[in-house]
Amino acid sequence: MFSFSTISVIATVALSAFTSAAPLQTRDLPSLPVVGDLSAVTGLTGSLPVVGDIVRRTDAPQGLAAIFTDAQNQLVAPTQQLKFATKQNATADALGGPIGEIKTILTNTVSLVQGLAGKPIEDILVSVDGTAKLTAAELAPILAGVITLVFEALGAVLTVLGGAVVPAVFSLLADVGALVGTLLAAVLALVGSVLGDLVAILVPLLSNVVPFILNLNVATIISLLGL
Repeated sequence: MFSFSTISVIATVALSAFTSAAPLQTRDLPSLPVVGDLSAVTGLTGSLPVVGDIVRRTDAPQGLAAIFTDAQNQLVAPTQQLKFATKQNATADALGGPIGEIKTILTNTVSLVQGLAGKPIEDILVSVDGTAKLTAAELAPILAGVITLVFEALGAVLTVLGGAVVPAVFSLLADVGALVGTLLAAVLALVGSVLGDLVAILVPLLSNVVPFILNLNVATIISLLGL
């Protein structure tokens, strides 16, 4: 049986052999980025698709589906800001920033939609991934996604202020609503004659925001949808 002294000698010899081994050659290993320094990994993540996104063919034309999908993604952040408004901060000055951003996105989207005029209907109604032609039943939820997102945000401000909406704030909200009306009119000008049942399918999808559309008296939408 080993004595404690014998075990100690063996341990000392083993440790000596371990510490005298040649060190790892680290000069050929890449240096690691400092934790939190995202600039070092930009090249790795830049080519990755966002989770949930549909991969779009690079040669696919950008039709209504792609335009509205991009717009909805861009609108998420500024509309969320409006949804967190309170009676204390729902002022024209405080709301001006996110509302200005929403208006810019909607204005650009209107321009893109109007730019489709004269193109083949197959290109206008192409799916996001460029592999199919959308029907009215497929396009309506895409349009409703953007319209609902915007009017839910406007409605959140109207709700939190109740009957105390000052004219300056109401004007800001109404301006956004009018832009959505312009966008919807541009879409129907393109495909209304081709997708004759689009409006009938779209209206029920907007039921949750119709009260806000009526409250803001968005005449264009009221007329187009027969509200």
